[in-house]
Amino acid sequence: MQELNTKNKVIEVVGGLIIQKDKLLIAQRTKNTDHPLKWEFPGGKIKQNESPKDALKRELKEELNIKINSFEFLIDYFYEYKISLKKIHLFFYIINSFQGLMQKNVHQNLKWIEIKDISHYDFLDGDRELINRINNNEFKIY
Repeated sequence: MQELNTKNKVIEVVGGLIIQKDKLLIAQRTKNTDHPLKWEFPGGKIKQNESPKDALKRELKEELNIKINSFEFLIDYFYEYKISLKKIHLFFYIINSFQGLMQKNVHQNLKWIEIKDISHYDFLDGDRELINRINNNEFKIY
């Protein structure tokens, strides 16, 4: 019975769209993680009793060694991975300003790209709704 409750649990995840000089930072997962070598926006799971904003600050400090100065909420939505039946609630923020020397602490690669090139990368399925909305010009992200 306990296992069933775990499968039905929604995992809350936060992601940051880091913009600098009209470029967007994307991150590639390592080979030995879930969804190996897929591209994603930096971020991660929200801990119990943690707000999405606090999780974003913590995750970007852990993953990239940066401190966020300025950010704004962009969108949130639910996604279910069909094979694993994993349900996630994604929260995305635009990061306009940060401080610190960026480091690659957990990812295989970090890359600054032009928004128009975002579809050339193999992103996590959960990020596709956001990417489709960006490609359809539903958001002005810089």
